Amino acid sequence: MYGDTWPGFNHANVASKSGQLLVIGPKKTYGVQCFPERSMNSPQFIPGKHGYLLFADDNDNEPVLDDRDWGRDKGVGFTRSKAPVWHQWVPVRIRAMTLAGKQLFVAGPPDKVDPKDPLATFENRSAAMLWVYDSASGKRTAEYDLKSTPVFDGMIAGPNRIVMSMSDGSVVCMTAE
Repeated sequence: MYGDTWPGFNHANVASKSGQLLVIGPKKTYGVQCFPERSMNSPQFIPGKHGYLLFADDNDNEPVLDDRDWGRDKGVGFTRSKAPVWHQWVPVRIRAMTLAGKQLFVAGPPDKVDPKDPLATFENRSAAMLWVYDSASGKRTAEYDLKSTPVFDGMIAGPNRIVMSMSDGSVVCMTAE
């Protein structure tokens, strides 16, 4: 969670600027949540159900904690002071994300469970994809197939290129040309 408050023992699964990956830009924070639901005090992850939640928040959209939750064990947890700028469910298990100019890049395997090999995407035995989004609107502008899955948080933007560390030990460099 990116905010003025440390989450402590409170949940932050529906808070603004919180998730498993965050990219902090000059005016917006982009995040991905794979645990947007809860069952009692435990976050839930249900593979192949609806993908990951990708969103953009204004940097001044602070996570808030209801006064009744201070000092309580878990409680409702942190929520949003205002709605995200944009959000959408993405059928990709996003493992890497970076911002380059006005484009947000996300990469990972598809969020589906193959009945013949249900652990393939978790054990990096599947192909993946790189999707490009307009950072202002959240509209997907391009997609590319990848032969391997990127390692967690293994993507960076350089001058006119995206570089990814892959789970098969390779490094992929994609350029605008």
